[in-house]
Amino acid sequence: MSLILFDEAKPRVEDERPVNEASHGHGGKRNARSRLWQHPFEPLIVVPYRVAAAIAVMEMGISEYSVIADAVGLTIEEVERVDLVEDPAVRRLALARIPVGESFKLSRRVRCPKCQARVRLVPCIGCRSC
Repeated sequence: MSLILFDEAKPRVEDERPVNEASHGHGGKRNARSRLWQHPFEPLIVVPYRVAAAIAVMEMGISEYSVIADAVGLTIEEVERVDLVEDPAVRRLALARIPVGESFKLSRRVRCPKCQARVRLVPCIGCRSC
């Protein structure tokens, strides 16, 4: 029986993928919150999912930026920019409002200001706050 020392070990063969080819990660399901969201009735309104979720939380009546930022996964500065509606697409979405029947999954639970339920899906379906 022969022992193989670490010095004698053969080098591992790496993937034969070209260097310039992009790696596609581990595969599997993509995070739905990292994609774009399109308004179902206004096809020109296309915003990031997290921005649309932030607007839905604001429409529920929550105005504290830190709570909204934690819930949707944005920074406080990004939530402030969403609230100031600097971007034209965000402005159109704020005017058109989130349609009834649309919901957004949050990263953290928030308390509904109307029924006091802790929800992870906004707008609140318990009291239909929209």
